[in-house]
Amino acid sequence: MVRKWQLVPEVPADERDEARFRFDRARSALVSGRLDDSVRNFQAAAALREHSHDQVGLGDVHLARGRWQLAAECYQRALAADGADPLAHLGQSQVLVAEGRAAFAVPELERMLAEAPDDPVLRYYVASTWCSVAEQCRSRTRDDVLVITSEHQLRLCEQAARRILDLDVDDDELQRGARRLLAEVAAARRFSWSPEGVAVSMAVLVMSLGLTTVVAGGALNSTALVIAGVLLGGLMLYLIVLRFRRPAWQQRAESLAPLITKPGV
Repeated sequence: MVRKWQLVPEVPADERDEARFRFDRARSALVSGRLDDSVRNFQAAAALREHSHDQVGLGDVHLARGRWQLAAECYQRALAADGADPLAHLGQSQVLVAEGRAAFAVPELERMLAEAPDDPVLRYYVASTWCSVAEQCRSRTRDDVLVITSEHQLRLCEQAARRILDLDVDDDELQRGARRLLAEVAAARRFSWSPEGVAVSMAVLVMSLGLTTVVAGGALNSTALVIAGVLLGGLMLYLIVLRFRRPAWQQRAESLAPLITKPGV
């Protein structure tokens, strides 16, 4: 939330008026987590001037306190004062993330980054938001464990992880999280038999039946019986694969279904 303030250039002390002095104090308090001090000074600055950054600061305080609607209103006022203010746009994106709608914040952030592809602050916000997309799209158990329970979630997680790694942001936690997520996606796509014992037994039975039919057709000199044996064996094996060979994510989702308290998207 506070990284975006790196986009605001410093003003020499001898060039600061009272409004700028109040703003700088407010920003410093916000970064330090002193929210009461921060809001007082942002309000004092806003009383002395009409500047989008004062409203962005107030929005950040509301956002930090979980007052998302009030934060959104402040960011809207900031955009009314300066529609091109990147801090206000970033603030709006973080409201969407806080509301559990990170996916809706991505297009605008990607648009901003396309206009300034080398900006490290924008790259961080895009990566961080993709991280939130991956978190919010997955299902959650009552033990607060994130679980992939659909093919759509699997694709979103892979897209998010690859995008974060592609952005190559200077944030070790984001990088490690993306690598772990990509490994989880790879593991989730692996196929296995379930239940394995039943699947193997049925496969052996079908192969034996098909082979017996083929041998019988050969012994009886019946081409039709041989063909029937081959086709029947192939069809039965296909049905066994279709029924018992499933991706790991699906098997895990089924086993954890009773524990899911919040379905993903």
